[in-house]
Amino acid sequence: MQVRVLQGAAGLRELVPAWDELASSALEPNPFYESWLLLPALEYLGDGAEVATVWNGERLQAVVPLAREARLRSLPVRTLSAWRHRHCLLCTPLVRSGKSAAGAIGALLDWLSEGPRGADALQLSHIPAGGAFHAALAEAMAERGLAAVATGWHTRAVLRRAASADVYMEAALSRDTRRNCARYDKQLRERGTVAWRSLAAGEPAGPWIEEFLALESSGWKGRAGSALASCQANARFAREAMDAAAARGRLLISGIDFDGRPIARLATFVAGSGSFAFKTAYDEAFKRYAPGILAEVHNIRDFHAGNRLEWMDSYTAAGNTVTDRLWKDRLVMLAFAVGLNAKGRLACGALPLLAAGRRAAASLRASAIALGKWRPAPRQRPSLA
Repeated sequence: MQVRVLQGAAGLRELVPAWDELASSALEPNPFYESWLLLPALEYLGDGAEVATVWNGERLQAVVPLAREARLRSLPVRTLSAWRHRHCLLCTPLVRSGKSAAGAIGALLDWLSEGPRGADALQLSHIPAGGAFHAALAEAMAERGLAAVATGWHTRAVLRRAASADVYMEAALSRDTRRNCARYDKQLRERGTVAWRSLAAGEPAGPWIEEFLALESSGWKGRAGSALASCQANARFAREAMDAAAARGRLLISGIDFDGRPIARLATFVAGSGSFAFKTAYDEAFKRYAPGILAEVHNIRDFHAGNRLEWMDSYTAAGNTVTDRLWKDRLVMLAFAVGLNAKGRLACGALPLLAAGRRAAASLRASAIALGKWRPAPRQRPSLA
């Protein structure tokens, strides 16, 4: 096993045929680290990222985008972290499945801990707990006497196939939620023509993509500057990534139209037997009818009507109230650090103590505020002189 580090679009694009073949045989799917999604992310959103590749002869075994950092949390320790951008909530490296998986991960760990381009610690986040990669990483670490220190975790909703959509919604949605959705749907239909639409196979995706970007920008995301079309870099990334997904038959866009205009849209990337719910958008002029929730209910029906997918990852940060209310299953997403040498192990061992110290300080501060014995310093007004 050999590790080669690649930087720059030219070298990475030469890798695409082997990269795509690896992705089709990976331990766990991660479209956000596949060529068609990672390349535009690196081009438009990347900042000093490099891609470590592991080879067995001429066969690509693993692809891991990395970012170099001078600190591990607040500690001055050379750290390599799984690279992610603002739209990436899954950092599972692409590793070829089979008996060689732990060997490929081990080769990467050895490379990380050696030489001037190595590091003292490896930091990973947004890793599904109990998955195939998690198990292979644990095996490779055990062979080297390494241990991981948890730095955080959260859960997010996942939609898994039931016998039917009705069976699923009976189990997942409360009676009040089902009643409210029926009322919203009825009230909306009383105002005009309501239709559920989906991007059809072979249909040009461009108009759907532009429609989605415009709808997302029209709401709170646009006002907050977090919509995909809010800046040129985000918009270029979104168009290129979604176009590439559509060309591969891996883009799903669906939602609700009212009198022929879109009022809710869901954009999803297919990966193997499942998918990742990338982005959602709705027209705030129809907020009283909860179009985003109605679209999610339609999505549950659409998901069960097809035979293509077994699961859909909500791909959300912690505490997403919409999918948590409507989808009943959960994934545990982990963040952890691995000390690769004596300095790294010492730093990782100190992380729980630092976290406990921060919690204790926050508790003392809250108690002092409650007792009136401490007040935050007032903010100074800027001088007008």
